[in-house]
Amino acid sequence: MSHETPSSAPAGSSRRDFLKGAAVAGIGVTSAGSLLTGSAAAHGNVGSTSDLPGEDTLGGNIGKSLFYTINVSDLDRAVDFYEKVYPVTRAEVMNGPAQAFRGLGIRRGQFKARVMRDSQPFQGGAILLVQWLDPTPVGKPYAEANHVGWYREHANASRTGQRAQYEAALAAGGRPYGPPSAIAIRDDLTIYSFALRDPDGTTLEWVGPVDPTPNGKPDTLAGPNVNCTDIVRSYNFYKNILGLDLQTRLNPSKAQPASNGSLGDAIRTPSGRLYTGDVDFDATIMIPRTDGRNSVDLLEWQIPGAYGRPYKHANNLGAVNLTWEVNDIQVVYKKLQRLLRKARNIGEARIVAPPETWDLGDYGKRQVLNMLDPDGVMLQFQERVYTKDTGPVAVPPVRGRGHGKGTHNGHDDGKHRGRR
Repeated sequence: MSHETPSSAPAGSSRRDFLKGAAVAGIGVTSAGSLLTGSAAAHGNVGSTSDLPGEDTLGGNIGKSLFYTINVSDLDRAVDFYEKVYPVTRAEVMNGPAQAFRGLGIRRGQFKARVMRDSQPFQGGAILLVQWLDPTPVGKPYAEANHVGWYREHANASRTGQRAQYEAALAAGGRPYGPPSAIAIRDDLTIYSFALRDPDGTTLEWVGPVDPTPNGKPDTLAGPNVNCTDIVRSYNFYKNILGLDLQTRLNPSKAQPASNGSLGDAIRTPSGRLYTGDVDFDATIMIPRTDGRNSVDLLEWQIPGAYGRPYKHANNLGAVNLTWEVNDIQVVYKKLQRLLRKARNIGEARIVAPPETWDLGDYGKRQVLNMLDPDGVMLQFQERVYTKDTGPVAVPPVRGRGHGKGTHNGHDDGKHRGRR
């Protein structure tokens, strides 16, 4: 197998020149984000949706991130493994009957699944582990850190520390790519991280302090990474159509060894050759405006460039989509139709099929809409299910303090009338 090293004129050199100039001018690295926001603004209004609830984008329609879907070959094995190596515990079960999944390109299929939730309150982050029963799983998870598509989930070792999680991964057979190591994500910020693979080969990442922080926040999920081929095009799509907000930009001005951060075993050039030189990337962290805890790490590998194509089949082993909760699936569908029709430079972005009802067994029935982003990476929306819960549980009145008068066992005793 042949290998490639950096060329004399690497991609992204103009970006680094801009950053160096900005630093000299005292602007700061984060101001380079204007390159993106300016480009996004240039597109203007991509399609009026004034007769539909909310704003033109889906920003006001997306409530929160629901889960990151990972296909596995053995659900029971995967559930046990994830509880040992990741900050999640088993929760709801999906066990629906055989049915059509048109949005996944499956005429008739069946799967079983388990929601794995982290410790965030009010339904925080989650991973959905899915084992396809019919059709059975195909393919393998991405083996390259720069492969286009959903590559790795992030978790914060905010309390336990990365060394402890590294040892736990080794003990569980998780095969880390290396011990925790430093990676520059901005010129002014270096972090430590390491990644490992689950039993099927899907990549999971830990970030945060190397050593334990006993009084730190509990370990949680932080959101997945999706590799793209054009950061500006993808940013415009996720911002101007999906309505996600820019939380921060990760844009180091110097290339660094591919081993930094221990993110994978291999990097390939766009042509498929193994690459052993330094790497360079540009990334934006995007968040639903009502759920800043669970982000999307939108990343373009500029040196050596992005490699590969997203999975062709929804039952491919590995991470296949990210699901957001929306308030009205039909409104989202109508907005997307208009926005996609009038938007420019959106690549392969499209709605796969109209909204459909999925019977997920014990999890209940859900209204679902599937679409692809500009690189053909799958995204999903599920309509919120409204419960009959009327609010907080009523608390019995405190003895002697009623609503404006004294009470005793819920009855007025007259002792406190007129007193303050």
